[in-house]
Amino acid sequence: MNLDCEKGHSLGDLIQNMAETIAWCSSRPRPWSPLVTFRSIDIAPEFGSSSRKSWIESVATQRRRALGGGNISLQKKFYGYEGKLLAYFPDENLACGVAEAETQGFFTVDNVPPWDTWVAYLHEDDQTNYLVAWVPGPLTRIVGEGIRVIPEECVGWVDVRCRHLVTSLAGQGIEFCKM
Repeated sequence: MNLDCEKGHSLGDLIQNMAETIAWCSSRPRPWSPLVTFRSIDIAPEFGSSSRKSWIESVATQRRRALGGGNISLQKKFYGYEGKLLAYFPDENLACGVAEAETQGFFTVDNVPPWDTWVAYLHEDDQTNYLVAWVPGPLTRIVGEGIRVIPEECVGWVDVRCRHLVTSLAGQGIEFCKM
């Protein structure tokens, strides 16, 4: 898998950010609201740049700081984590808003997942670039329903839409459990 690390994150960045995203999302107070819980003001993206990578990086940096700045590591097997990776392809988005209603606000009208869940922005080439997000287990059903109703299919589960990413992560010893 070839990644343009100037326009997007590296596989190493994705792995580190994923560990921190899982830790952050797991620490959110329950019960979880799809609309509110994963849009924390203290790690909101800084949209001062036109670079999608910088938006995700601003969230990751603030999240890392809020988590204490330590090095949180990712277990090699995801069996201990209940959740799934999501891919959002912004250049394919038509912003119909139907997924926003279907997911009680998890997705925005533009089909963007909440920023607390953002892991990395991957840029493979000019036609293939996407945001990777973590969806905690209790929300996978409702998010799956949202994916199902998006007509342009700009959002999908990584294990379905981005098999090459799953293969690359497996090459790093990271495996996913089936949910």
